Amino acid sequence: MKHKGTTLLETPRLILRKFKYTDSNNMFKNWGSDPKVTKYLSWQTHKDIKDSEDIIKLWISKYEDNRVYNWVIELKDTNEVIGSISIVKLEDIHEACEIGYCISSKYWNKGITTEAFKAIIKYLFEEIGVNRICAKHDINNVASGKVMEKCGMVYEGTLREVQIRNTMFSSLAVYSILKKEWVNKP
Repeated sequence: MKHKGTTLLETPRLILRKFKYTDSNNMFKNWGSDPKVTKYLSWQTHKDIKDSEDIIKLWISKYEDNRVYNWVIELKDTNEVIGSISIVKLEDIHEACEIGYCISSKYWNKGITTEAFKAIIKYLFEEIGVNRICAKHDINNVASGKVMEKCGMVYEGTLREVQIRNTMFSSLAVYSILKKEWVNKP
């Protein structure tokens, strides 16, 4: 693989870019503090702006490594930061990665996450040389699975009670797409 890191990407409606310190207000307001968004995620709802500031500070410090891929999702027409998408697990030896994403509940069901994810898939296959991309979602978060399907991903199975979220076990559905499937898609 030829790592290039978090490169600026654009889609018809979105700018996908590195986080900036000034994004913490929008992160907190739009998705970090929203229990509807974090309900199915592996991290806790942000209690105050400091939680958002701290995680963004950590993420920014990691951008020096060109193996870090962590984009903010920004609306082109308003420059509002509404979500994030990133590689949450990278396996160089297998030329594979896992993607995670979240977006403000105000923007659910508008195709925005699918648009962002498709741009990331294209970038990772065509520019970085990834062979396999996977993503997982809590089985109760059906909408996330629909995003994966719209991106051409194939359901592989369910990891039963694989993580604890709010003191309860959660099962995760696993989806993937291979480079040869992306290249050969109609």
